[in-house]
Amino acid sequence: MVNAIAALETTQLWGDGSASSSDGQRFLFPRRVLQRTYSHQLGDFALEFYTFIANNYAPFYTVPIECTERDAPYVLDGLLYHESDLDPEEHYTDTHGYVELNFAAFPMFGKRFCPRIRGLHRQWIYRIDPHKDYGPLTAIVSRKKRTIHLDWITAYWDQMGQFFASFAAGHTTASVALKRLLACGPRNHFYRAVRELGRVYKTLFILDYLRDPHLRRRVRRGLLKGEQLHALARHVHYGKQGQADARDLRQQMSTASCLVLILAAIVYWQITEIDRVLRTWDPHEEGLDPALLAHISPIGWDNVLLYGEYRLDRTHVRPPRSGVQDHTQETW
Repeated sequence: MVNAIAALETTQLWGDGSASSSDGQRFLFPRRVLQRTYSHQLGDFALEFYTFIANNYAPFYTVPIECTERDAPYVLDGLLYHESDLDPEEHYTDTHGYVELNFAAFPMFGKRFCPRIRGLHRQWIYRIDPHKDYGPLTAIVSRKKRTIHLDWITAYWDQMGQFFASFAAGHTTASVALKRLLACGPRNHFYRAVRELGRVYKTLFILDYLRDPHLRRRVRRGLLKGEQLHALARHVHYGKQGQADARDLRQQMSTASCLVLILAAIVYWQITEIDRVLRTWDPHEEGLDPALLAHISPIGWDNVLLYGEYRLDRTHVRPPRSGVQDHTQETW
């Protein structure tokens, strides 16, 4: 389904799949199980679905987590373990997905980590050479704690390569390894080495973020696409009740995956409808501006029957284009 969305020509107006974003959404979880946690935001026990969406509006991965857990260890899971042909090179998260270790992990896989950090003006930036004049930034980075310890990084460089390579090799998942490393804290020398490397990339990102308005716009736009998907998921999931009742992790994963599959099917259908209109559209018709197509979102449900019994008569289905016909038949 994700590959079919990416194959449509209309999706190129919104993105080519080279960027993505992720965010968590909480659903009520009334079942009495061991791993359920209390959400002060909902005022009840809840379960969080951490979902990934590409810049072409294709939702491609989700994982259920406890709502009291931080999202940051799970950011790499969606980029490394999804089953589609997408290969996002730039990823956006909010503050819950930010941690300095992620800044060190993403470059190891050829990707760029771009979080929207709350209170960015209070974040530290660092220097490498304490004897160098950094111009206007000298007053900010002149403190001793703002100096990167390159000797820590070089001492554990080989171990860092083995550590991050184990994610892609399948020896462990990124979320499990990063959670254990975060639990070690600054007393662990390997943790400090990875953190120092992350601070290097964090400093570069903050300087780029403050300098480049196009980067800030991309991050904001990517996160807004995730919020739109959450609004649709809230309406689809269990008839607006918004409750999850699966007991074990496998059932919870199945619930989350089925929800994302339905969301992807709705997005795919909406894009094919937009594509059909574009094929029959007269560009000289008054009141239609082609420049506005990039600002149209395929995430909508006013024309979709969300609940009830579905009956599909193939004789009433419009045949799609030749490049999408075989995949559509397989999907149905």
